Amino acid sequence: MMQTNKDSSMIAELYRMYEQRMFFEARGILSDDQLAEDAVHDAFLKLIRNRDRLAKLSTSQVSSYVRHTLRSCAIDIYRRNKRDRENLCDIEEATGVVGSCDNLNDGALSLIEMLPLKYRGVASCIYRHGLTAKETAAVLMLTESCVRKRCERAKKMLADLLNETI
Repeated sequence: MMQTNKDSSMIAELYRMYEQRMFFEARGILSDDQLAEDAVHDAFLKLIRNRDRLAKLSTSQVSSYVRHTLRSCAIDIYRRNKRDRENLCDIEEATGVVGSCDNLNDGALSLIEMLPLKYRGVASCIYRHGLTAKETAAVLMLTESCVRKRCERAKKMLADLLNETI
């Protein structure tokens, strides 16, 4: 679908009119300026993709549509971040070792080496190198959901290994 000058000016006008309000609403949902900017960006990408629908709406309907699109994008980001925080388990929690990933002792690192290969790779990327699920998925050529599930399983295995060694 080609974008015409009329489409471009409509999107530019929407940006001028709504960008600040969208940012403040997204920040209210996400409590983070960078995430709020991401939500506004994602919302505008959706609005651009649906510009034909926007052109047919009245002014009040456009305002509601923009707000709904933004809230949807912000909530998606909130849920994704919440899921990442919950599923990317913390090595301290899994092994009982106190300290940051940079300061893991040899015992905790050796527990990771005792994991089966497919779990060892995920645990190593996340715990040793501090990668996110998305980054780990890209490095290991897996899906994010697979990385999260393997991390969850690795956490359980690490806890079991810790209990065996005590």
